[in-house]
Amino acid sequence: MAKLAGGSPFLTTGERVRNFLGWAFVISLAGHLVLGPLIPFKQTHAEEQQVEKVSLMKKTKVKVPTPPPPTPTPKPTEPPKSTPQPKQPQKQQQLKVNLVKTHTTTGAGPSEPAYTAPKSGSENGAPNAQGTPAGGGGHQVAAPTPTPKPACADPFRDATMTNGVSPEYPESAKEQGLGPVTVIVKITLSPGASVESATVLQSSGNMAIDQAAMLAARQSSYAPKLVNCAPAEGTYSFRANFDPAQ
Repeated sequence: MAKLAGGSPFLTTGERVRNFLGWAFVISLAGHLVLGPLIPFKQTHAEEQQVEKVSLMKKTKVKVPTPPPPTPTPKPTEPPKSTPQPKQPQKQQQLKVNLVKTHTTTGAGPSEPAYTAPKSGSENGAPNAQGTPAGGGGHQVAAPTPTPKPACADPFRDATMTNGVSPEYPESAKEQGLGPVTVIVKITLSPGASVESATVLQSSGNMAIDQAAMLAARQSSYAPKLVNCAPAEGTYSFRANFDPAQ
């Protein structure tokens, strides 16, 4: 107002520019206020149309035609069963009887033919049996060959002890208080019943007792093993019992 009253009535170039910018700002603000609500409305309207289209597309159901059932596979035809051929009856051999005609000189009547035994066959009709002369008994059967008797009463026998020696309980073992002890010694015998070797199968845990058992086993007498009545190499288990009370 001061400028209009005391100054020049004309506007300068700077003042005109500021007035123009002010009016442009006011006009753009009014345009936004008027046109702003219309733009979102159009966008929401377009989105609603798209949702309706999608929902309509989802609701449509496509019916797939049901395939026809498969054709059943025909069962293979079984071949006809062959009928078994009937068994032909076996032909029995017929026996031929040689009849010999005889003539009588007395003229008392017709004579009866005499029977001649065939080389094979019997009177009972057996074609393969040995022939027997007329008036004889049945055919003879060959007697079975007798089984030869063994050369001894017991052809197969294991080695046995004939005279056993009782072992002595060592004094050193008695002092230890071991009590009654049993030792088993394996004896290997020759065909002549002599002791070839001796090994301890069941030990007492004391060397003196084991040595006494082996000594008694070697001093005992034995009978050899027999195989078809022949002496053979065999083994025998010698049992030595030690009792400190005896």
